[in-house]
Amino acid sequence: MTFGVEVANALDPYRIPANWLVALYNRDITVALQPWQFLIRALHVAAVCVFFGALCILDLRLLGFAPDLPVRPLLRLVLPVVYAAFGLALLTGFTLFFYDPVAVGSHDWLTPKLLFIALGIANAIWFNRRYLSPQLASNDEVRTGHWAVFVSLALWGAAIFCACLNAEPPPRLYLGS
Repeated sequence: MTFGVEVANALDPYRIPANWLVALYNRDITVALQPWQFLIRALHVAAVCVFFGALCILDLRLLGFAPDLPVRPLLRLVLPVVYAAFGLALLTGFTLFFYDPVAVGSHDWLTPKLLFIALGIANAIWFNRRYLSPQLASNDEVRTGHWAVFVSLALWGAAIFCACLNAEPPPRLYLGS
C-alpha cells in the first residue's frame, strides 16, 4: 500500500523551498541548542498534549457534554492553560524548526500541519469574537456555535495527526531474496 507515499509526493509543490531552508540554517544555533534539543522536544510534546487536552475539555463542554458543569468558571480555569500551553508549543516548535530547518522543513506533512494550525488559530479567533466575548459579557447562559467547536477539535486533531506522520518516514521494504 503506497497511499502515504503518494499523498506525500503530491505535497511536494507546497513544501517550503529547499533554498529557503538552507538559508535559514545557522550552525551557531544548532550547536547552541544541541545539548537542549531533547528537552525542547519533550517540552513541545508536553505543551501540545496539555493544550489539546485542555481544549478538548472546554470544547466538549461547549458541545453539551457535562451540562451540569458551569461554563464561565470552566472558561476561567481552562483558557489560561490553553493560552499558556499554546504559547509554549509555539515557542518550542519555532525553536525546533530553527534548530534544524532543513530536516524539519523537509518533512512530508509539515505544510499540512502548518495549514491546520493556521486554520485552527483563525477558527479560534473567529469563535471567540463571534460567540464567547459577547455571551460572556451578558448574564445569559453561554450558547455556542456547535459546528465551530467541532471544527476546532477537527483542525487541532488534524494538526497533531500530521505531526505524528512527520515523526518517522515511511518504512523501507527490503525486497531482496
